[in-house]
Amino acid sequence: MTGMDPREELIHYSRLIYQKGWVANHEGNLTVRYANGRFISTPTAFSKADISERDLIEIDEEKNVLRGFRRPFSEFALHLAMYRSRPDARAVIHAHPPAATALAVVGRGLDRPMIAESVVSLGPAVPCLPFFLPGSADESQAVATTAQRFDVFLLGNHGVVACGENLEQAFLRLEYVEHLADIECRAMNLGNPRYLSWAQIQPLLDRRKSAGLGPEARGMSREEAYGNLARQMP
Repeated sequence: MTGMDPREELIHYSRLIYQKGWVANHEGNLTVRYANGRFISTPTAFSKADISERDLIEIDEEKNVLRGFRRPFSEFALHLAMYRSRPDARAVIHAHPPAATALAVVGRGLDRPMIAESVVSLGPAVPCLPFFLPGSADESQAVATTAQRFDVFLLGNHGVVACGENLEQAFLRLEYVEHLADIECRAMNLGNPRYLSWAQIQPLLDRRKSAGLGPEARGMSREEAYGNLARQMP
């Protein structure tokens, strides 16, 4: 969907996350950052199934509505923390996909990869943060710190948040996390999943960096990015 007008793209992905069953009622929120520091956003208290052009709002970092007539959603601080931590990010999606949110409810992230493709796409893990009151300063700080190393992660007892260069990339990351969470849940029901070792992960991280993905491609060393994870894996 790249090349679309950002407003059309926002409508498309709002409806798509509803169709996939990743949000219900008024859940979820999506934003796109413009170069001038303004944001196009979904409004509060509105089903993602029913979003149309007239419902979108344009806001600044203080949540002042600059265009549109609906109110901004309360969790904008979550998005702003992602944007401030990741200058490369131009879009953020927050949703509650069931399998990934189920892991978040039990406080379990996708802490070790099971398939090679996930390392290249998302890195060696998709962490789960502790529970924070939505919109709180503690949540913003934790999100900002985590986003420096991860493009998508779970929010304890809450859901999933993903960023990207555009909404398509943010959506695909969110979609892949839900896919991986479903695989992990099924594998755990079948027995003991066989995870990749750190030695197996290393060449996959090289491919990830070569593809221009992840913190290493943005100038962070592997030790800075993943040192703690490496020490926890066999």
